[in-house]
Amino acid sequence: MIFENVKEVEISTVNGRLDIEGWDNDHAEVNYTLHGEAEVEVEQKGERLVIREEPKKRFLNILGKSGWAEITVRMPRKATVKASTVNGEIRARNVSFEKVSTVNGGIELENCEAGEISNVNGRVRAHLTLAKSLKASSVNGPMEVEIEELEGDAKISTVNGSIALALSDFCDATIKASRVNGAITFEGIDPENPVIGTGEFEVKVSTVNGNIVVRRV
Repeated sequence: MIFENVKEVEISTVNGRLDIEGWDNDHAEVNYTLHGEAEVEVEQKGERLVIREEPKKRFLNILGKSGWAEITVRMPRKATVKASTVNGEIRARNVSFEKVSTVNGGIELENCEAGEISNVNGRVRAHLTLAKSLKASSVNGPMEVEIEELEGDAKISTVNGSIALALSDFCDATIKASRVNGAITFEGIDPENPVIGTGEFEVKVSTVNGNIVVRRV
Protein backbone atom coordinates (compact mmCIF):
# COMPACT_ATOMS: atom_id res chain seq x y z
CA MET A 1 0.00 0.00 0.00
CA ILE A 2 1.34 3.41 -1.02
CA PHE A 3 0.47 6.72 0.66
CA GLU A 4 1.39 10.20 -0.57
CA ASN A 5 2.14 13.37 1.40
CA VAL A 6 2.89 11.65 4.72
CA LYS A 7 4.59 13.76 7.40
CA GLU A 8 3.56 11.89 10.55
CA VAL A 9 3.28 8.16 11.25
CA GLU A 10 1.63 6.54 14.28
CA ILE A 11 2.00 2.79 14.80
CA SER A 12 0.63 0.61 17.62
CA THR A 13 0.73 -3.18 17.76
CA VAL A 14 -0.06 -6.10 20.04
CA ASN A 15 2.06 -9.19 19.38
CA GLY A 16 3.43 -7.46 16.28
CA ARG A 17 6.91 -7.08 14.83
CA LEU A 18 7.78 -3.71 13.30
CA ASP A 19 10.43 -2.90 10.72
CA ILE A 20 10.56 0.83 9.94
CA GLU A 21 12.89 2.58 7.51
CA GLY A 22 13.27 6.14 6.34
CA TRP A 23 14.03 6.56 2.66
CA ASP A 24 14.52 9.31 0.07
CA ASN A 25 11.20 8.75 -1.71
CA ASP A 26 8.32 11.20 -1.20
CA HIS A 27 5.72 8.53 -0.42
CA ALA A 28 5.21 5.96 2.32
CA GLU A 29 4.76 2.25 1.73
CA VAL A 30 3.20 -0.26 4.13
CA ASN A 31 3.32 -4.04 3.83
CA TYR A 32 2.40 -6.73 6.32
CA THR A 33 2.19 -10.48 6.75
CA LEU A 34 -0.35 -12.02 9.10
CA HIS A 35 0.43 -15.02 11.28
CA GLY A 36 -2.70 -16.57 12.73
CA GLU A 37 -5.75 -14.57 13.72
CA ALA A 38 -4.72 -10.89 13.58
CA GLU A 39 -5.95 -7.66 12.05
CA VAL A 40 -4.08 -4.67 10.64
CA GLU A 41 -5.76 -1.34 9.97
CA VAL A 42 -4.01 1.36 7.91
CA GLU A 43 -5.62 4.77 7.51
CA GLN A 44 -4.38 8.12 6.25
CA LYS A 45 -5.77 11.20 7.97
CA GLY A 46 -4.44 14.21 6.10
CA GLU A 47 -0.66 14.16 6.47
CA ARG A 48 -0.85 11.55 9.27
CA LEU A 49 -0.64 7.81 8.62
CA VAL A 50 -2.11 5.58 11.35
CA ILE A 51 -1.30 1.86 11.55
CA ARG A 52 -2.88 -0.45 14.15
CA GLU A 53 -2.42 -4.17 14.66
CA GLU A 54 -4.01 -6.47 17.21
CA PRO A 55 -5.10 -10.11 17.55
CA LYS A 56 -8.65 -10.79 16.41
CA LYS A 57 -11.12 -10.76 19.26
CA ARG A 58 -12.86 -14.09 19.56
CA PHE A 59 -15.73 -14.95 21.86
CA LEU A 60 -14.26 -18.34 22.71
CA ASN A 61 -10.52 -18.93 22.54
CA ILE A 62 -10.09 -22.23 24.32
CA LEU A 63 -6.44 -22.72 23.35
CA GLY A 64 -5.50 -19.14 24.20
CA LYS A 65 -3.72 -18.64 20.90
CA SER A 66 -3.12 -15.15 19.55
CA GLY A 67 -2.21 -14.09 16.04
CA TRP A 68 0.36 -11.46 15.14
CA ALA A 69 1.66 -9.52 12.17
CA GLU A 70 5.00 -8.59 10.65
CA ILE A 71 4.69 -4.98 9.52
CA THR A 72 7.15 -3.18 7.26
CA VAL A 73 6.94 0.58 6.84
CA ARG A 74 9.02 2.68 4.44
CA MET A 75 8.55 6.42 4.76
CA PRO A 76 10.13 9.79 3.94
CA ARG A 77 13.11 10.52 6.18
CA LYS A 78 11.68 13.87 7.30
CA ALA A 79 8.46 12.34 8.60
CA THR A 80 8.15 11.91 12.39
CA VAL A 81 7.11 8.65 14.04
CA LYS A 82 5.38 7.47 17.21
CA ALA A 83 5.61 3.69 17.56
CA SER A 84 4.59 1.32 20.35
CA THR A 85 4.24 -2.42 20.72
CA VAL A 86 3.25 -4.93 23.38
CA ASN A 87 4.77 -8.41 23.12
CA GLY A 88 6.75 -7.50 20.03
CA GLU A 89 9.91 -5.86 18.80
CA ILE A 90 10.75 -2.69 16.90
CA ARG A 91 13.62 -2.29 14.45
CA ALA A 92 14.24 0.98 12.66
CA ARG A 93 16.77 2.66 10.39
CA ASN A 94 17.06 6.32 9.35
CA VAL A 95 13.90 7.28 11.27
CA SER A 96 13.05 10.35 13.37
CA PHE A 97 11.06 9.23 16.43
CA GLU A 98 9.03 11.44 18.70
CA LYS A 99 8.53 8.37 20.87
CA VAL A 100 9.28 4.66 20.59
CA SER A 101 8.20 2.16 23.26
CA THR A 102 7.90 -1.55 23.91
CA VAL A 103 6.57 -3.84 26.63
CA ASN A 104 7.94 -7.39 26.58
CA GLY A 105 10.04 -6.78 23.50
CA GLY A 106 13.25 -5.22 22.23
CA ILE A 107 14.11 -1.96 20.48
CA GLU A 108 16.88 -1.69 17.92
CA LEU A 109 17.55 1.68 16.24
CA GLU A 110 20.20 2.43 13.62
CA ASN A 111 21.05 5.95 12.40
CA CYS A 112 17.91 7.36 14.03
CA GLU A 113 16.80 10.44 15.93
CA ALA A 114 14.70 10.04 19.06
CA GLY A 115 12.99 12.20 21.65
CA GLU A 116 11.77 9.44 23.96
CA ILE A 117 12.66 5.75 24.25
CA SER A 118 10.79 3.54 26.71
CA ASN A 119 11.13 -0.17 27.38
CA VAL A 120 9.83 -2.72 29.90
CA ASN A 121 11.19 -6.27 29.92
CA GLY A 122 13.50 -6.07 26.92
CA ARG A 123 16.79 -4.83 25.50
CA VAL A 124 17.40 -1.43 23.93
CA ARG A 125 20.13 -0.84 21.35
CA ALA A 126 20.06 2.65 19.88
CA HIS A 127 22.50 4.37 17.55
CA LEU A 128 21.36 7.98 17.33
CA THR A 129 22.75 10.45 14.82
CA LEU A 130 21.13 13.30 16.74
CA ALA A 131 19.55 13.71 20.16
CA LYS A 132 17.77 17.06 20.48
CA SER A 133 16.25 16.34 23.89
CA LEU A 134 16.41 12.68 24.83
CA LYS A 135 14.64 10.76 27.56
CA ALA A 136 15.43 7.04 27.53
CA SER A 137 14.31 4.57 30.20
CA SER A 138 14.23 0.83 30.71
CA VAL A 139 12.82 -1.49 33.39
CA ASN A 140 14.19 -5.03 33.56
CA GLY A 141 16.49 -4.70 30.59
CA PRO A 142 19.87 -3.30 29.53
CA MET A 143 20.39 -0.23 27.37
CA GLU A 144 23.12 0.41 24.81
CA VAL A 145 22.98 3.97 23.47
CA GLU A 146 25.40 5.71 21.11
CA ILE A 147 24.95 9.40 20.33
CA GLU A 148 26.77 11.16 17.52
CA GLU A 149 25.56 14.70 18.23
CA LEU A 150 23.66 16.46 21.01
CA GLU A 151 21.37 19.47 20.62
CA GLY A 152 19.76 19.30 24.06
CA ASP A 153 19.93 17.66 27.48
CA ALA A 154 19.62 13.87 27.82
CA LYS A 155 18.37 11.62 30.60
CA ILE A 156 19.07 7.88 30.44
CA SER A 157 17.93 5.56 33.23
CA THR A 158 17.32 1.92 34.03
CA VAL A 159 15.89 -0.20 36.83
CA ASN A 160 17.38 -3.70 36.95
CA GLY A 161 19.58 -3.21 33.90
CA SER A 162 22.96 -1.94 32.86
CA ILE A 163 23.71 1.13 30.74
CA ALA A 164 26.42 1.40 28.08
CA LEU A 165 26.55 4.97 26.74
CA ALA A 166 28.86 6.11 23.96
CA LEU A 167 29.28 9.79 23.09
CA SER A 168 31.20 11.24 20.16
CA ASP A 169 33.51 14.27 20.24
CA PHE A 170 30.62 16.26 18.69
CA CYS A 171 28.60 15.89 21.89
CA ASP A 172 29.13 18.97 24.07
CA ALA A 173 28.19 17.11 27.22
CA THR A 174 28.54 17.41 30.96
CA ILE A 175 27.94 13.90 32.30
CA LYS A 176 26.31 13.19 35.66
CA ALA A 177 26.23 9.49 36.51
CA SER A 178 24.65 7.84 39.57
CA ARG A 179 23.70 4.34 40.70
CA VAL A 180 22.20 2.56 43.70
CA ASN A 181 23.74 -0.89 43.26
CA GLY A 182 26.46 -1.17 40.65
CA ALA A 183 29.68 0.34 39.32
CA ILE A 184 30.33 3.46 37.22
CA THR A 185 33.14 3.40 34.65
CA PHE A 186 34.38 6.16 32.32
CA GLU A 187 36.42 5.30 29.22
CA GLY A 188 38.29 8.11 27.47
CA ILE A 189 36.65 10.64 29.83
CA ASP A 190 38.10 12.16 32.99
CA PRO A 191 35.99 10.73 35.86
CA GLU A 192 36.85 13.77 38.01
CA ASN A 193 35.65 16.16 35.31
CA PRO A 194 33.39 14.18 32.92
CA VAL A 195 33.00 16.79 30.20
CA ILE A 196 33.13 16.49 26.41
CA GLY A 197 33.65 19.62 24.30
CA THR A 198 32.04 22.73 25.78
CA GLY A 199 29.87 20.74 28.19
CA GLU A 200 26.84 22.78 27.13
CA PHE A 201 24.29 20.00 27.52
CA GLU A 202 23.63 17.95 30.64
CA VAL A 203 23.61 14.17 30.26
CA LYS A 204 22.18 12.38 33.30
CA VAL A 205 22.82 8.63 33.50
CA SER A 206 21.35 6.63 36.38
CA THR A 207 20.59 3.04 37.27
CA VAL A 208 19.15 0.93 40.08
CA ASN A 209 20.75 -2.52 40.22
CA GLY A 210 23.06 -2.22 37.23
CA ASN A 211 26.44 -1.01 36.02
CA ILE A 212 27.11 2.14 34.01
CA VAL A 213 29.82 2.50 31.38
CA VAL A 214 30.25 5.86 29.63
CA ARG A 215 32.81 6.01 26.84
CA ARG A 216 34.03 8.53 24.31
CA VAL A 217 34.12 7.41 20.69
